[in-house]
Amino acid sequence: MSPSTSSATRRRAWLCAFQWGLVQAFVLDTLGRFLRNYYRATTGVAFPPDWVVSIQFAAPLGLLVGGFGGYRWVTSGRSAASASAHRKRVVFVGALFVGWALAIVPTTVFQLVLDERLFTVPYFVLPTLTALSVFAGASLLAYRAEAGWYRKRRNRLVGGAAGGCTGVLVGVFGFVVYSWYLLATQTNYSLNGGAGIVAAACVGAAAGYARTEGDRAGDRAREYLVLLLVSALSLSLAVGLVTLALAVVGVSVFLGSSVVVPAIPVVGSVALAGYLAFVAETTLVGRFVDG
Repeated sequence: MSPSTSSATRRRAWLCAFQWGLVQAFVLDTLGRFLRNYYRATTGVAFPPDWVVSIQFAAPLGLLVGGFGGYRWVTSGRSAASASAHRKRVVFVGALFVGWALAIVPTTVFQLVLDERLFTVPYFVLPTLTALSVFAGASLLAYRAEAGWYRKRRNRLVGGAAGGCTGVLVGVFGFVVYSWYLLATQTNYSLNGGAGIVAAACVGAAAGYARTEGDRAGDRAREYLVLLLVSALSLSLAVGLVTLALAVVGVSVFLGSSVVVPAIPVVGSVALAGYLAFVAETTLVGRFVDG
């Protein structure tokens, strides 16, 4: 096996590992959310038992265990490692990852329309049905849609996804800033940022879809989208761990910081992904997903 072939196989194995891990984390998180909503709908208690919470907490472990299994599955020769199989995995992983991130939009719409009824029978199943629809859509797009159909629409789809994810983060940032303003001015007002997040996501998706036409724009949007989601996840985890560590050692987070802290991963991820994708014009994601 030539060095270039070996390198391509390793990249494909890493992607398969991420696919397996992502699916296991997705299943655990969806199951945990379903049981939590079921428990709340049938008992009226907002906090589920510890064993239900532990299922969701096990999602990162599922990512690691599934990732190891997927990597071994490819490197041992028991799974297809061809360029065609790799492209299908790329589409599936991207669609599932993006759909999972954007699932907050329909879930927020349900909550705006139903309010507390969302956590009653039978409406509590709507978030789970949304998650299952995301998984089904990713599977259909990757393994059932014709390759030619997807190639013609790839740039638009990726641009719309990038714009939608950016819109969600902008909506969250606006909600955080407005919350800080209300606290700073001691304004007594019932605040719900769901409508703003949904509106920002829809406007961002429409703008991204309309502006991403050529292959170069599509490649930049793909680079930006992956970097945005990875950096947002990484920065959120880092901020959470730092906040937890400070709480353990007895350092209290004062009120202003407790409102600003959620904005750090939002602003940081958008700034970092935007710089790397459109200013530095990195190609790390392109080299990885192209196999």
